[in-house]
Amino acid sequence: FSAMDEFLAYFDFVPKQPAVGYGLVVSWVMGVPFLLRTLTSGGTSQTRAAAIAGLLLAVILIVTSLKKGNNLFVWHVIGMSTAVLAFQPAALHAIMASKGFSSLEPRLQKVFDHKMLQIASVAALWAGFFAIFLNKPQEFPGVHFQSVHSLVGLGALLLFTYNLLDAAYRQGANPIKPKLTWISVIHRNAGLFAYFLGFFAVILGLYNRVAVVDWRKWPLEFTLPAGWKDMGGWGTKTHGQDATVVYIAISGLVLIMMLSSSRPIIEESRKKQ
Repeated sequence: FSAMDEFLAYFDFVPKQPAVGYGLVVSWVMGVPFLLRTLTSGGTSQTRAAAIAGLLLAVILIVTSLKKGNNLFVWHVIGMSTAVLAFQPAALHAIMASKGFSSLEPRLQKVFDHKMLQIASVAALWAGFFAIFLNKPQEFPGVHFQSVHSLVGLGALLLFTYNLLDAAYRQGANPIKPKLTWISVIHRNAGLFAYFLGFFAVILGLYNRVAVVDWRKWPLEFTLPAGWKDMGGWGTKTHGQDATVVYIAISGLVLIMMLSSSRPIIEESRKKQ
């Protein structure tokens, strides 16, 4: 038991809640090999460029945030950056790349890459969620889910999780020989909408933090406070306004590049159904 404690001590890099760190380590170990394989084979130059840009932005946000300090809020940023900016674009690149192969074997490999990246992404999302949830007072709802950023992020988290469970159901009951070649317009559109919500949450988190509801009051009122359009909050304080504007622009560009590439694939799947 002491040897196990000693081993786990190496991974206690997340203050107060080391389990968040364990979850992120699992997601990194699971996702990074498939991310690298995905970005070095197949797919269009547009989706590859978008995935690489997302990965680089994730690395920049992680490194610059850690330089400012090590706390649970920073690990929320790290978990969400890993999931939304690094793994999700690569997962979309993989599934879109699968359409470019005529033979079954390389297509199955890309579908499998997509699957593993989605599992790693959802693991990182939940780690990032618990990091921010545990960073705040525990009297739920308290100050949880008051901002547009947090509400959009929660929607993305739940939709990503739903889509992962939906895919697990559709691939069949045999985990050793899963059915990887199936088509679902619902799954595809839900995934793209979750992708949009994830990036929208990132952009909102970088831009500012606007509280629109207080769950402790009844009846509930949704309001836009004065200065709701003003840029500020974590992004500006941590990275400076100019850098934050650049990060928001890159996030928007990655989002648009991926969604625009998905349109012909959606049309193709609708024809097949």
